[in-house]
Amino acid sequence: MHRAPEADTRVLQKDVGQEELGARPFLKATVNIPLLSTITWSPSLSTGMDTVDDHHKRLFALCGALAGSFAHGVSSKDLRGILDELEACTRPQFLEEQALMERWPVDPDHKLMHLAAHRSFTTFLGRARALAASEPADTIADTLFFLAQWLLHHALEVDRRMVGQICAAQSGQAVVNEGAPQNVRDMLMTAVTQLADALGERTYNFSRQRRRLTDLQNLYRALVVSADVLIQGDREHEMLQNLCDELSRTVFHTAWIGRPGADGLFEVLAIAGSGAMQIEEARPRLTQDRNASLVVQVWRCGVAAACNDTLAESSLAPWHATFARNGWRSLIALPVMRAGELWAVLALASPRRHTFDEQTVDLCHRIVSLLSYGLDELDVKTRIQDMQAEESRSARTDALTGLPNRRALDERMEQAFADSDGRRKLAVVMIDLDGFKLINDAYGHGAGDAILTVIADRLRTSLRQGDFVARWGGDEFVVLLDNCSCNDDVAAVLKKLGDIVREPVEIAGIPPARLDLSAGVCIEAPGRVAHPDILVRHADRALYESKERRKDRLRFWACHGEPLPTRLNRAQTLVRDDDFVTLYQPIFDRRLATVARVEAFPHFRDGFGGHLAPAQFLQDLNGDDLRHLAWRVLHQCLDDRKRLKALGLSVAMSVNVDATTVDHELVMFFREACAEGSTGAMWLTLEIQHGGDLLKRDDTHDLLRDLRAMGVRLSLDDVGSLYSSLLCLKDLPIDEIKLDQAFVRTIEEHPEGIVFTAAMRDLALNLGVDMVAEGVETEDIRDVVSVLDVPLLQGYALAVPMSFKDLAVVLGKRGIADSRRPMSLLGVYARHREYDQGVRRHIRGWPLLPMRPESLGVGTCPISADLERLGFASRHDLQALHARYHESLGRIGQGLSGGSRARIDDAGWQAVDKAHQAFLGAILAVYREPGRMPRTKGA
Repeated sequence: MHRAPEADTRVLQKDVGQEELGARPFLKATVNIPLLSTITWSPSLSTGMDTVDDHHKRLFALCGALAGSFAHGVSSKDLRGILDELEACTRPQFLEEQALMERWPVDPDHKLMHLAAHRSFTTFLGRARALAASEPADTIADTLFFLAQWLLHHALEVDRRMVGQICAAQSGQAVVNEGAPQNVRDMLMTAVTQLADALGERTYNFSRQRRRLTDLQNLYRALVVSADVLIQGDREHEMLQNLCDELSRTVFHTAWIGRPGADGLFEVLAIAGSGAMQIEEARPRLTQDRNASLVVQVWRCGVAAACNDTLAESSLAPWHATFARNGWRSLIALPVMRAGELWAVLALASPRRHTFDEQTVDLCHRIVSLLSYGLDELDVKTRIQDMQAEESRSARTDALTGLPNRRALDERMEQAFADSDGRRKLAVVMIDLDGFKLINDAYGHGAGDAILTVIADRLRTSLRQGDFVARWGGDEFVVLLDNCSCNDDVAAVLKKLGDIVREPVEIAGIPPARLDLSAGVCIEAPGRVAHPDILVRHADRALYESKERRKDRLRFWACHGEPLPTRLNRAQTLVRDDDFVTLYQPIFDRRLATVARVEAFPHFRDGFGGHLAPAQFLQDLNGDDLRHLAWRVLHQCLDDRKRLKALGLSVAMSVNVDATTVDHELVMFFREACAEGSTGAMWLTLEIQHGGDLLKRDDTHDLLRDLRAMGVRLSLDDVGSLYSSLLCLKDLPIDEIKLDQAFVRTIEEHPEGIVFTAAMRDLALNLGVDMVAEGVETEDIRDVVSVLDVPLLQGYALAVPMSFKDLAVVLGKRGIADSRRPMSLLGVYARHREYDQGVRRHIRGWPLLPMRPESLGVGTCPISADLERLGFASRHDLQALHARYHESLGRIGQGLSGGSRARIDDAGWQAVDKAHQAFLGAILAVYREPGRMPRTKGA
């Protein structure tokens, strides 16, 4: 017998909260679902019903899994697994239910409805699988909703009615065709149909959104690429064309940029995409018509305009055929600003309608903004490049003459070396304008600048093609001649340059200027020169030789490595004829009051019974002449030394030699001299002139060491005249320095020379070398250098240059002790400076050597006694100023007595300085009073 179903005797409870199910309104917090197993059936039916019941249980479990996944998030991979499990669960269930309905009589309508529901379920799973990869969250929500409807209506209503009909048939009762309850059928079919349609619509929406997203991504990519293109672009057309190319690869298939030309037609600045040829052939014309093209409208109003359906826009009717032919269904035109003003219009066309929504229009505005920014940046870059080009040109151009400058010359020479094939020869010509300084001094710098400009123009226009001229500085120019030889090409070019420089230069306000020139040339194949600077240095040396031989040269240029053709001047003729006499001037040892040595001077006969001193003819001699003269003087010294020895006299001697004379031949000369006698060369001192040149030679140290090893003393002459001579003091083995007489002989007019003389004395003392003060021309100067304790003195106040006969007389006399110093106010001036410097050094070194304050008083200072000895009584103003100086110095001493160096403040030293300067100024004022202190000149 069939037993009617009882009320829910067994219940599967599944908690599926609203938050787990996406807050679906048709679901309750707890679903109480009766199972099919609560129905009693026969054993023959139990197996099939159990299978269906198991399927339902599995569906309930999957529903719970879906609800939990929706609440906690699920990946597309996990969702595909759940959908696969649903399909694996339902396929055998549907087959089992279909087999049961085939074996047992079931109402046909119910059966059809049942099978239709199975097909709908299968269709839904297929659509859900299609969306699972892209939208897992929304897919799981729809699947959960569908499955819940299936369980509530199909599994609990439709399947239970099917089971009821099968049980009735099994018990032999007639199967009553009750038909499916209309509400259940309608609810189920409606829900399934709505869900399937909604899922299909969602699929379509997702597809459209995905395409829209793809379009936006392409636009953003174009935006990023365009930003790089626009910012990095170096040329305007390239920038615009690259932008159009990038935009035409996006949702737009046409992009062009244009602006009106002088004739009113829009010029196409850049274009890409379909219809480009047609735009080129039918360019818009600037007009005031209301129905003008979109591009023209935007140009006129300066505001962007868009059309999302070009074929439906009546105002664009004249262009519908063009739009249809090219597939331009959406169109936008945007104004392009440059430097804050309207500059062009960017037009974009798309083959789809409604392309230009809010996001797309915003992106288009961004692109235009980037384009404007890129154009402004390009303008800035162009201005900067123009400025840099101008600065580069200015940095390589002489501001006065417009010729290239040294920097440009260096670059040109580097390029010439780099491009040389090893067979071409380069020539560097250095030109100096002779006589320019006299004109510049006489008529002013304005006239000099004008002359330089004229000469520069002449040089520029007279050179061969490929040659190069630059201003070196001052009145010097450098010419670079390419592919030439010394005897032919260079000679021809130099003769031409000489002719154009010697042409009179007419400048307003001055007489016609006539200039000459000197030039130095160096020709060298680039493959044999390590660096182009070597050519310049060689040319500079050749120029120096040409200027040095200006009086006797036969041409105005000297070529490096070749002898300069010259004519002999009078001084050269006298040297080569040995028509000179050697005179000797004693150098006195002030401390011993004896002649320390004598310096040999060559003197020329002037033809009137007198002599020409070296200063009057040395500038007319070249290196060879100086070498010959030095050798003749050395031989004369050897002969005269032997004659003195025969008279029972002996004295050391010194000879002036040019730096170029110090070579291996000079060393050999002294070796031979040493071999002749037993005393070697210890009697001789070489006074080297132009000592700076020694530093440029590699063999200098070896030569000087060899000379010193033989006993030759080395003296550096004219120290202080050149910085290079001080470098020689540091680097070369020197025994003595001779202070340049320009500092000594002018002490009377320029007492500040005392400071330099004292400094050189200290330098010599610290270096452990002797010092000679040359130029002691008066007794006052002698007084000063004696007060300064300079050991060796030379000058007319002591002895004039003399013949060998007079020298023998002087050497035969006994020396006279030096007088008490100082003997003049100038000597007092020097002594006070020395005293002041000594006291200051002593006070500053007080922590090591304490000084008593009373030792700073005026009574302990020897200058007071010096003033009295010179006739200045104690009440004289000089004595008062001297006492005031010691008063200020005494206050410094009182600060020392406290035991703290910090007590010596700046105010105290300022008072000392003021008193010190007042005293020195007063001494000079009295010294320079006419007739006060007569100065005795030497003979």
